[in-house]
Amino acid sequence: MAFAGVPPVFDDRTRDACVVVPGIMGSVLEDTATGRPLWGVDLPMLTGALSGEALFAALHADEREQAADADTARRAPLTRIRATGLLAKPWWLPVFQGLDPYRETTRALQGVALAPEAVAPFPYDWRLAVSYNGALLAREARAHLERWRERVAVVPGWRAAGEARPRLVFVAHSMGGLVVRAALEQDPELAADTRAVVTVGTPFLGSAKSVLALNLRHAQAKPERLARRVQAMAATLPGVHDLLPGYRCLDRGLDVERLTAGDVARFGGDRDLAARSLAERARHRRNGFVLPGHRAVVGEAQPTVQTLKEQHAGLSVVAGRHYAFDVGDDGELVRDPATGIPARRDASGDGTVHMPSARSGIDAVHYVFGQHGTLMCHDEVLRQIRRIALERPQGANLGDGTGDGPGLETPHLGGTLGQPLTLTATGLDTPAGVSLSVHSATTGRPGHPLTLRRDLDRTDGVLSACFTADAPDLYRVTLDTGRHTPLTQLVLVTPPDA
Repeated sequence: MAFAGVPPVFDDRTRDACVVVPGIMGSVLEDTATGRPLWGVDLPMLTGALSGEALFAALHADEREQAADADTARRAPLTRIRATGLLAKPWWLPVFQGLDPYRETTRALQGVALAPEAVAPFPYDWRLAVSYNGALLAREARAHLERWRERVAVVPGWRAAGEARPRLVFVAHSMGGLVVRAALEQDPELAADTRAVVTVGTPFLGSAKSVLALNLRHAQAKPERLARRVQAMAATLPGVHDLLPGYRCLDRGLDVERLTAGDVARFGGDRDLAARSLAERARHRRNGFVLPGHRAVVGEAQPTVQTLKEQHAGLSVVAGRHYAFDVGDDGELVRDPATGIPARRDASGDGTVHMPSARSGIDAVHYVFGQHGTLMCHDEVLRQIRRIALERPQGANLGDGTGDGPGLETPHLGGTLGQPLTLTATGLDTPAGVSLSVHSATTGRPGHPLTLRRDLDRTDGVLSACFTADAPDLYRVTLDTGRHTPLTQLVLVTPPDA
């Protein structure tokens, strides 16, 4: 019988179940026994209690937490601290710097899903090992997919919109991409039920910044008390050690070496945690597990620490360097034929993860001018996430992958009240038509625009401006060129005695 009615026109929606996986620092944590918030709740925690002993002491990983792995998660998950949700307010830590909330990412996916409940957040205790959290994610993602499939099956309009069974789409930021990889590697059936994995700024080869966080005490960073407590906490956390760079990153002048567990211990980390993490890096280099339907969003053009150089060997101080080393197809360092010196080049990145790490082994790469901690609310990144969720063609790259674009650099240790902060814009020929402004990220209180000038102390022709805060606060720095999506970064200004 011929159809005599009006054919339905369905909204452009995905039938799949989506899971948002945040990065390090990106989940709210609380004490399970008392309900006391430990991370990511409000400004007083950030500017006041963040500098106190009690908060950091509670966040230190104990022996059971340090030893926890995938088997632990499957047999007897830990209960001392629980993750209650994704970060809902801007956050900040020395070295790791600013992190924006994930609500824009969740809203973007809900806007293209059949219903909001198709999108599930996966908060996790980022202090713990990637393998442990991967096992938890595998269990939660399977449960979410089955619930969603049951829901789709009983709604007539959704059934009519397509016959394919819903699958999974993971959208992961930073360390979250490593957690997704662990989950799918541990559970091949879940991998088969996954249509796409979108990673944003994921350090597949690690991030040199993790070493700088472990080295804060040796480096005698300021503000001293805050830096000392962050370092002491980081030294106990498997999650921080799982971000250690597995590529050749230790500049020895005429050679470049991979980190050893002994190096990490000398720089301020934990030898056993480092050995486990670096062994896992080596295993991934050998095995080369491929994420299903993988697309990587990679930040570029931002000043990014890529390698490390040891200074003051007696004190075991390391300094970050904004260059990487070329490696040939044979795995050997590329050297200048005339001098034998390894070839150094600025590979750029998103301010935390350099481009080779974020795009390692991936063919489908989309580039964007953006800072690591703000990528998940970047308009162009959100557009790309929506397109992938809808299975549309990938479209043009968000950048060109050359690193030739605007960059923003802020003090990675934050600032002290009463002392000027130097804010730097890179990749620009002139300050004409460019604005740099600062406002409170907690109250929205606007600040005045700053004047960018050529930095005479720098040989690379960058533009810079000085900002002196009038109150301790978390500030958002915004660089708008008028031609690209504005770049933003967060910076914490603390009292002199913090």
